[in-house]
Amino acid sequence: MDEEKKEKEEAAAHANKSNGQVEVKNQEGEANQAVEAVGEETHLPETGPRAGKIGDLSFLSGVRADLPEIKPGNVIRVFYRVIEGGKERIQVFEGTVIALKNKGITKTITVRKTSFGIAVERIFPLNSKLIQKITLKKRQKVRQAKLYYLRNLKGKAARLKELR
Repeated sequence: MDEEKKEKEEAAAHANKSNGQVEVKNQEGEANQAVEAVGEETHLPETGPRAGKIGDLSFLSGVRADLPEIKPGNVIRVFYRVIEGGKERIQVFEGTVIALKNKGITKTITVRKTSFGIAVERIFPLNSKLIQKITLKKRQKVRQAKLYYLRNLKGKAARLKELR
């Protein structure tokens, strides 16, 4: 009886394979139908330094290519769309990039500015649709990737040398 059951399952699996389906059994022994992708190709970008690589997400619509090259120490202006109530306006945040987190589509920058003696830090997701544009104001010389030490400095001590 068990042999007849196995033969029926094999025949059903063979019939389903020709239709592009595979029968999968879970831990309880229940049969589930799963569609098998036969002959389909993954569409990967054909140009660029990471062309055709599996981890490349730049071909997704959420990754922005219109932003300048941002590095720690740069002074930038971020034009951020703020929606309050039913109104929308552009808020400009100008400051020094103190941290950059490169994690694909979740890439973020931390920008620090001092206004009226109070330091303000803000984290911006670079691929957000709320960022209208980012302009590079000046580049400064730094030797570290994270400039968290600027948090402890005040006044002229917090200045960085400008690159020419």
